[in-house]
Amino acid sequence: MAGLASAQTQDNSQNALLKGTYHFRHIAVENVDSNYNPNDITATYGSIVFDGAGNYTLTGTTQDNVLTSGVSQTLSVTGTYAIGSNGAGYITNPICDTGSVYAADCPSINDVNTFIYGAVAQGVFTGSSTESQNDGDTLNDIFIAIPAGANPTNASFTAAYQTGLLDFPGATSTSIKNALFELTPNGQGAFGTISLTGQAANATASTVTQTVNGATYNFNSDGSATLTVPTSANALFAGTKTIFVSADGNFILGWTAGGYDIFFGVKALAVTGTNLLTQGLYFTAALEDNQASGLGTDSYYGGTNNTGDKYGDGIVHQRLNVAGEPSYDFDADDQIVVNASGTTGNSANPVDFNGYEYLFGDAGNAFVAIGANGLYSLQVGLHAPPFSGSGVYLNPIGVTNAASFAPVTASIAPGELLQLTGTGLAAPGTSIVTQGGSAFPTTLGNVTVAIDGTACPIYYVTPTQLAVIVPYEVALNQTGLANIQVTNNNVKSNVVQVYLTDGEPGSFSQPDKLGNVSGIGYAAARHAATGQLITPSNPVVPGEYISLYLTGLGTVTPTITDGAVGPSTTLSYADLYNSGNLTVYFDDFNNGSTGNAGVINFAGLVPTLAGLYQINVQVPTGTTMTAGDDVYVEFFTDASDVLEIQIPYGAGATIPNDARTHAAMRVEAMRLRAARMRGTSVVTRRARAVPVSGAAF
Repeated sequence: MAGLASAQTQDNSQNALLKGTYHFRHIAVENVDSNYNPNDITATYGSIVFDGAGNYTLTGTTQDNVLTSGVSQTLSVTGTYAIGSNGAGYITNPICDTGSVYAADCPSINDVNTFIYGAVAQGVFTGSSTESQNDGDTLNDIFIAIPAGANPTNASFTAAYQTGLLDFPGATSTSIKNALFELTPNGQGAFGTISLTGQAANATASTVTQTVNGATYNFNSDGSATLTVPTSANALFAGTKTIFVSADGNFILGWTAGGYDIFFGVKALAVTGTNLLTQGLYFTAALEDNQASGLGTDSYYGGTNNTGDKYGDGIVHQRLNVAGEPSYDFDADDQIVVNASGTTGNSANPVDFNGYEYLFGDAGNAFVAIGANGLYSLQVGLHAPPFSGSGVYLNPIGVTNAASFAPVTASIAPGELLQLTGTGLAAPGTSIVTQGGSAFPTTLGNVTVAIDGTACPIYYVTPTQLAVIVPYEVALNQTGLANIQVTNNNVKSNVVQVYLTDGEPGSFSQPDKLGNVSGIGYAAARHAATGQLITPSNPVVPGEYISLYLTGLGTVTPTITDGAVGPSTTLSYADLYNSGNLTVYFDDFNNGSTGNAGVINFAGLVPTLAGLYQINVQVPTGTTMTAGDDVYVEFFTDASDVLEIQIPYGAGATIPNDARTHAAMRVEAMRLRAARMRGTSVVTRRARAVPVSGAAF
């Protein structure tokens, strides 16, 4: 279709966000053993010069424990990059260049599946090669680049840095370790006491705490500093390290020359830490190895959108690349409670719902996080800046699933109801909602919205917020990219680009304890037999059918016109369900009873309503789920895994609203998926287009 041609070039409108010289570190797992743990790692560091127009030149040092037997070699690479309006984009993977020792295992530097997808925020680029499984290869990695500035001196280096570390000694997982700590330089070449908390695979304790005294630093003529940290048996952080400081002084990036480690620090808080300090979207990237669960290596790029409320609520999206299975979108709810010092949780339970422990930096601009309980991870989060514009302006990070509120980093699906935010989106004072039971129009209040040139059905319009349905026609788009544009009274907005997938389920939720409908807490679900709302005083019981209401289930058969009401005679079933690519699981994480599949007897469009999907599913019987627990409802498709909402389970349940569980749910969900997906054929789920050289977006 002609309307799809506009989506075949990746947005490069903000390439100027990457311009100048940067210091970088890249740790890449290239192969894994039979347990999916790393046994071949490439470690690269050096400088990368971005020209602000989509080209880079990299000069560095690389080593690989297998391909070079750990011997360092020089690496000189020229590559390309594309950064979109919201700071998200990619760089071509330098270790896939013909001059790299790893090139024999990469199709080419221009293979979209090996691109490092990520984002620029706070001046720093972070990312990961999330699509490598589409080539059938293992490539789990983290890439961080910080802007170079004037060379610091020992005397100028006085800020404290909250720091996260991931280390693969010997380039294997045998003695892998991660840690959080604060570095406090004194401006005279010495550090104060370094107190570390982390874990090590060769330690007997699940949590390791250590104290280091006598560490020193010295800045060199090239702007690097040499850190000398006293060694001791089984030390989490020891030896001679190299660090660089970002041009603005807000970040440090370091590693061990000849090693397979990476550490990243953010300037410590200068104010009292609160949940409100973390409100908004963080672009994230991580590399990790999960030995405790048997999952092995994974990596991701994504986003965490925090509400900043008193409970620390948030929505997490990760584009996960797990060794041995196709890449997919993972969405989950979270609670990150921030202490005055920037730490999270408490001494008894410092981790969030998904198994991470955090340190937040100055003004909440960034965080570092590590995994716990056998999840060896370094996660970096960089707060997206505020966006504004004149006229009709669509916020580049203001595209979310209208039910789950999955952030802009998540893929969108045909038929999905999107929430769009910005300014000037409709005439002042306008507030129009399409009436229930009616088809959604493609023009409402003189407002139209197009995705790849196809008009979107519109649910409501206001000057700052719209809700629209993704046209089914985007399913024909094979680029994996979609362009969204608003027109208000014949004035067009900027274009915002997002990724595409076949299904991204999001369940509508009931209001939480604060009265907000945020995609988390209890599902807006009903007992199928009575139509009554499922609540703590009216919970589900084993064996009954319930009705869940969603968006994002993708194309349907029989097909309907965009925005039309669901047929009530011959029902329209979701093609994900027709093809066997949709499962609903009931997960009682508190009791360790997970992966309980419900029997679906309908998944498709709600009859007589527009823009709404329904799943009728039987609550499993014969499980060990405990009456009185909140049970997560998990939506599992070929290319997504969504774990955000709950239902009260068991007769007589009197659970307070939004009494959400906390029991490493992400790891369990990943384990369940890996058991099903590993060994299946790898299918391209979301390829990216390569920008035409010199082409404007």
